[in-house]
Amino acid sequence: MSTTDTITLNKILNTVAERQASDIHFVVGNYPFLRIKGSLVPLLEEELITPDIMKGIMDFFVPEDKRADLENTKDLKCIFDWQGKARFRVHVFKQKGQFSLSLKMVGERIPALAELGLPKIVETFLTANQGLIFVTGPFNSGRTTTAAAMVQWINQNRDEHILYLGEPIEHLFVNEKSVIEQREIGTDVASFAKALDSAKEEDVDIVVTSKLHDPESVELALELAESGRLVIGVLDYYSSITALDGLVSEFSDAKVLWARNVLADFLVGMVVQRLIPALDGDMVLAVEILTSSPSGKSLIKEGRFGQLDSIIQTSKAEGMISLERSLIELVNRGKIKPEEAIKNAVDPKAMKLLLRK
Repeated sequence: MSTTDTITLNKILNTVAERQASDIHFVVGNYPFLRIKGSLVPLLEEELITPDIMKGIMDFFVPEDKRADLENTKDLKCIFDWQGKARFRVHVFKQKGQFSLSLKMVGERIPALAELGLPKIVETFLTANQGLIFVTGPFNSGRTTTAAAMVQWINQNRDEHILYLGEPIEHLFVNEKSVIEQREIGTDVASFAKALDSAKEEDVDIVVTSKLHDPESVELALELAESGRLVIGVLDYYSSITALDGLVSEFSDAKVLWARNVLADFLVGMVVQRLIPALDGDMVLAVEILTSSPSGKSLIKEGRFGQLDSIIQTSKAEGMISLERSLIELVNRGKIKPEEAIKNAVDPKAMKLLLRK
């Protein structure tokens, strides 16, 4: 890679820091794009990216020892440490026959749960010795950061052996009260499923997985909870209801009843989140919280997930929070525009009506 290319990329990274961007996207035929406070902004002062420029970008961000893997898999995730100033999660992938590259800023410091805007009930979840805690929401909703903040809270408050599985490892932990092992998928272990299966035979109290997306991994996570471990898993679903429905749908007919029973008996809590552009130019968190309750357990066992919505709406005393209520509170506090509440609601039409009231 030429010195000029290196200077250009360092300049772009400086721009990322100065403008507080969360993501950078490099696509052949386009200008580099930054995501700033939820919006995509092109860097029109830079050159259009050609295949040769993209090769130089990949050489800059991808470690030499991983480039051979990239040629075989056409998809790679890794961490890039920029001069000790910032860390980025790098994702290289192929589209339309050309490589593209995206970077996501990873904070050096792991924020506290309260700093993220999470309610106090989440700390109560983390006092459990056994069970299932899920963090879910759309892409770029801060799920991985929330999971890391959960691990850090446990690390500061409990004496536990924690196994953290990441693809790649974004946040680095320093042992305080707990002992934390971090294994990177693809480097330290072949897959999430293999790592979770291995954990069943290890002296581990808490297992944290930055992704829980395939049937084998979901089943192993439920088995770990059943065996006495606390499992914290990051999911890709839009709400508590779609998350539970999606998790159960991973199982064959013969195992659906078992899965529903394990979820009902061992679900400690679920955090559904959205990161929303705020009026002050920052980003603010809206959450839905599902806690364990006798009525909720019955509905999960029976597979009547859709009826959980009414329980969430009416169980504030038990720590539950509906996404709608969270969004309306943000509007009423002058944090976000009503249009953002409507855009991020599960039911935009219902949100419009609620805001009118």
